[in-house]
Amino acid sequence: MKKRKRLFGVLLVAAALIIMQLPVSEADAATPSASDFKIEGSTLVKYQGTQKNVSVPNTVKFISEGAFEENKNIERVVLPDSVEKIESYAFWGCDSLNTVVLGKGLTAVGDYAFTNCKGLRQMTIPSNVSVIGIQAFADCVNLRDITIPPETASIHETAFDGCYQLTIHCKEGSAADKYAAAFYEKQKEMPEYEDVPEYDPSDGAALPEIQPTPSPDAGQTPVGTEPQEPAAGAELGSTKVVGNRAVVFVAPGELNVYEAAPPSVSEQTPAADFSAGYSEDGIPKFTIVDGRIVADQAFYKDAELNEVSLPEGIREIGQFAFARSSVTGITVPQGVEVISYGAFYHCDGLDRIELPETVMQVEPKAFEHSGWVENFLNGGEGEGDYLISGGVLVAYRGSAESVHVPEGVRVIAAEVFQGHEEIKSVSFPESLRVIGEGAFEDCTGLREISLNQGLERILDRAFLNCAAERISVPASVSAIGLRALEGTEADYAGEAPAVTYEVSATRLSNEDFRAPAPDPEAVAAGVVVEEPEGASAVLEGAARSYVLRLWECQDTADMEGAFQRAFGSRLPEGAYVLEAELCDNSGIPLTKLGRQLLTIILPLPDSLAGQEVRLFDLDRNGQIEELPVELVNADGKTSVRFAANTVSQLCLCPTGGTASEPVEISVDMESYGAPPASPKGAVLPWKYPLGCIVLLGGVALLLTGRQKNRGK
Repeated sequence: MKKRKRLFGVLLVAAALIIMQLPVSEADAATPSASDFKIEGSTLVKYQGTQKNVSVPNTVKFISEGAFEENKNIERVVLPDSVEKIESYAFWGCDSLNTVVLGKGLTAVGDYAFTNCKGLRQMTIPSNVSVIGIQAFADCVNLRDITIPPETASIHETAFDGCYQLTIHCKEGSAADKYAAAFYEKQKEMPEYEDVPEYDPSDGAALPEIQPTPSPDAGQTPVGTEPQEPAAGAELGSTKVVGNRAVVFVAPGELNVYEAAPPSVSEQTPAADFSAGYSEDGIPKFTIVDGRIVADQAFYKDAELNEVSLPEGIREIGQFAFARSSVTGITVPQGVEVISYGAFYHCDGLDRIELPETVMQVEPKAFEHSGWVENFLNGGEGEGDYLISGGVLVAYRGSAESVHVPEGVRVIAAEVFQGHEEIKSVSFPESLRVIGEGAFEDCTGLREISLNQGLERILDRAFLNCAAERISVPASVSAIGLRALEGTEADYAGEAPAVTYEVSATRLSNEDFRAPAPDPEAVAAGVVVEEPEGASAVLEGAARSYVLRLWECQDTADMEGAFQRAFGSRLPEGAYVLEAELCDNSGIPLTKLGRQLLTIILPLPDSLAGQEVRLFDLDRNGQIEELPVELVNADGKTSVRFAANTVSQLCLCPTGGTASEPVEISVDMESYGAPPASPKGAVLPWKYPLGCIVLLGGVALLLTGRQKNRGK
């Protein structure tokens, strides 16, 4: 009996070790029936099953073109070592696919093989793979890590287009290492790289670190319904359209978004009382701000949209407002003047849009990769070579040396002709009023530019890097943007127009949009804080010299309005409102820092000494956000230390509590860095808990046997 127990214990221990060594996907993957696979010879032509977890038979050598294309069920696929090649489009658009195990026999990943696999998070390429094809993983927007072996010699330059969160793991000096260096530079140009770097659809929030919000109160108008709990199992959220207006409830309860009525503040409006529970309830964010702005990222990645009709009164559609959403058609109401950066970026299903005659500016990437533009560029309907709506020229598909912009066009959208080196001359209609950002940038063959009478604005970089030596600017032009005519001698019919700049120039990363780089030996990289006395700051990765100024704000209307909108209250008594301005050598205020954090140590004013405080700032739409803040003692001065990736108006608010003892630090912040983010709770694969249980059982039997032997 003792021997049997010991033998059984040994067997359990061995079984546990075997279980824990099983590849996760091999152990987890279901075995579909043979009828689920259409196989011809050694080629898998089509997977016809409905299983979530799929193991491909080990008789297959080739995964045919489109074999799993647009399959919305599969979540995990295991390819055996027999598979040698994944053909083009094999897994195109498999949105739910999150795990792929590639066999050791694989030699090539074909063109577009995993394009638009939005659920894919990580991938390991086997050592036999020598080729990764055209856009093989393009627009896998949640792909964060890929390991590429040194044996992979050929990686197409577009293989990871749109993978703005991706880190490539590879051996130093390998082909993948050289590719990665170029890719990281290219990655910085991807529209979402800076704007939504931390977006994670499994988190359920389109904006990070926003907590559950209170029900609408004064100044908040729910759109036809009270907020409800999100539907169980909803991944991104649900949209309810009532009276042509939308309110979004984002799962899993992290963010409720309401339309906001214009705030009104009076002496009778109570001041915010943070002891009343705002700390627990969080801060609401609104899709439509004050009835005027569709907020930045308001419907980003919303999977429930189809036809959208916006309410009257909207003046601006914000940055990434509908990007990567499922919107199929939209009527933009009269009164909208600005369609912001990336507003409809990668709205793949968007095939209809109507722009009003009031639109005066379309910023870069606003419609890039939308179905509407892609269909036109691929031969769909348009006015010849021009896609025009509401007098806005949105896209161009021609190749002529002489371009004549059609009559009726009022606005040329950003980057429409960018990079068309074949263009040698261009003329404009009398109807034209605005030439957009970078509209003819890098048209290196463009020598003849005939501007029209009636033109009002030429925006940033409009003709940058063109070949024209001279250009006649009519007296009707009142504003010329940064670097718009750089390299060209301008003849002004009237007074020289004002020099203006666009929002894109206020992004830290767009250094070249503002001015050429200064002599690196002339200035030291870093941040100089001009005021207040005792403040200091560090900008991560600073490559230039920057000046930061912080001063008490006399006009607090914007912050008052934000508090009223969010909390239905005035600013708390004793609130300290500051203006903030960060500039480089161009003198243009920088507002968006992308992935670089600005860490600031700011002395507390005497009025807040000894009090617990909270720190708020305003987003681009004037909505309030909270910044984590730490109380520190910097060289004898009680200060707050915080980090931000935007520069905007700030508000230090007393909570009514007593401050804790400040942390002693030095004002030399070169060594200061934010602690690493806590990893999200990982769910262990089933093999580990099961293996541990079996292992413990085996050990217990062995120990029991030994104890009985000792007793004897």
